[in-house]
Amino acid sequence: MTSSTKAYGKPANKNPVSLLMIFFGLIILGITIWLYINLDYQTIEKDLGYQDEALTNDYLAAEYFLRSMGNKSEEIELFKPNNRPLTKYDTLLITTHRQAFDVSRSKKLLDWVESGGHLIISAQISGGAKIKFRDHILDKLGLFIEQKDLKENSIQGEEPVNVDIDDADFWQVDFNDFNVIQKTDQFNAKINWQIEDEGRVHGVQITLGEGKLTILSDLNIFNNDFIEDYDHAVFLYLLANDPLLSKQSGVFYYSLYEKNISLLGWLWRNAPLLLISLLCLVGFILWMLVPRFGPVINIKQPVRRNFSEHLFAAGHYHWNFKYYNRLLNDVRKQLSYRVQLKYPEWSRANQQDQIMHFSDLSHLEPLLIKQALFDSDIKKESDFINKIKILEKLRKSL
Repeated sequence: MTSSTKAYGKPANKNPVSLLMIFFGLIILGITIWLYINLDYQTIEKDLGYQDEALTNDYLAAEYFLRSMGNKSEEIELFKPNNRPLTKYDTLLITTHRQAFDVSRSKKLLDWVESGGHLIISAQISGGAKIKFRDHILDKLGLFIEQKDLKENSIQGEEPVNVDIDDADFWQVDFNDFNVIQKTDQFNAKINWQIEDEGRVHGVQITLGEGKLTILSDLNIFNNDFIEDYDHAVFLYLLANDPLLSKQSGVFYYSLYEKNISLLGWLWRNAPLLLISLLCLVGFILWMLVPRFGPVINIKQPVRRNFSEHLFAAGHYHWNFKYYNRLLNDVRKQLSYRVQLKYPEWSRANQQDQIMHFSDLSHLEPLLIKQALFDSDIKKESDFINKIKILEKLRKSL
């Protein structure tokens, strides 16, 4: 009979790796809970400045604001051939001082205003009666903008200007306190409204035909940096939807840059004869400078002169400065030296033999040879030059 015994084993030990993972998991969980309880999440905005189009368009914020208010607004390049023409209900803001606007361009703008448009402009600041800049629009109307200091007790530099051009409400606009609009005796236009503070005018709107012309002493209130200040944006919206024009509102255009007038085009329109004369002069100068288009004969060819002319010129020079005796003696010595090289017995020959020998060689008269070799009596310039010429002929005869 067999008996079975039931074996009971020892309880199995847990894996040490599992215990270690549980331990580290609890630590990570505790750290996460502590960080969640003790740390606060914050969102920080960093101003990166103007980007993209705003870097070159100082009035981009004004354009977007008017679009958000339901107005059609866009930038325009004036006097471009392919531009859509301005209509009688449109508003145009020219942000520059129009220094490149001549009489013709200024007249086109005024004609558009008189047909029903609304033009908003400023001007180059004048330095008083002595320093004034030409403005073909404001000069015709009798207006200009100048810079004036504030009074000692004035508070205008600390507070914005109240704009109450609408009877229903008023706004505050921070104009440049030193720029003011002045009128001349020529001014006689109808004023619709005027922005004035302590006797200093910062804005005027006048009627021209069926349209309106608004002159402001400072247009920087509408650029990207200042349009959010005070009521600048509201003031711009009021100008873009001027109730004095009509109940219908057109497109609000603004011009950033002045397209300069072509100098050649201006000269051709105003001084065609001068331009033609200048072109002819340039053509003539080129014709003279370029050899292949120049005259057939080379006018710069050097002039060749014979040796006798050089002798005459040298003799004349030495005679005027009393150097003729020295020159004559030097020429005689050189001639004597050359003769002795060719005829060694020349120094032992007497004067008459030397004269006759030269006469046979040069076929000159003995008297002339004697005067050239031995005569020192020189009274006239012609005598001196003749002696030099004879000595030169004797040298050539050797």
